[in-house]
Amino acid sequence: MTAQGPEVELVDVSLRLPRSMVESVILAARRSVDGTLRDKAALARIIASGRHRRSQILSRVRFGEPSWDMILDLYLAGCDGQKRDVIGLCQSSGVPQTTALRHVDMLEQQGLIRREPDQTDGRRMFVVAQESLLVPLERWLDLEIAALGIAAL
Repeated sequence: MTAQGPEVELVDVSLRLPRSMVESVILAARRSVDGTLRDKAALARIIASGRHRRSQILSRVRFGEPSWDMILDLYLAGCDGQKRDVIGLCQSSGVPQTTALRHVDMLEQQGLIRREPDQTDGRRMFVVAQESLLVPLERWLDLEIAALGIAAL
């Protein structure tokens, strides 16, 4: 009889498995319980807000990943069913507008985003994340979620 009662049979197992296999099992288990969109969006929000807090607290340190900040902003806007215009996207990067516009141009040239005109206001352009950005970003978020699951073991 164990300390937990006769109905519980414990088995101690020590295995060495490839990390990718463990991540796949954790992700499959998460998907079977609930959808991962909520988890991925929550993780993206945590990362984005953490980056913002980091910049506020360490205000004298110059952090430089405007493309990443814009990618997270675009992803979260999509999760919320919203669109981002070029100006708003530039503001989310935390760098001067001319620098941000260079990053928008670079992301567009790489086929990761596209600009589309606002049908109601000809002066405004929206930025839309492409599948070529969303698929690897969601894969990365899945792996980060799995890594957090592994760390919690």
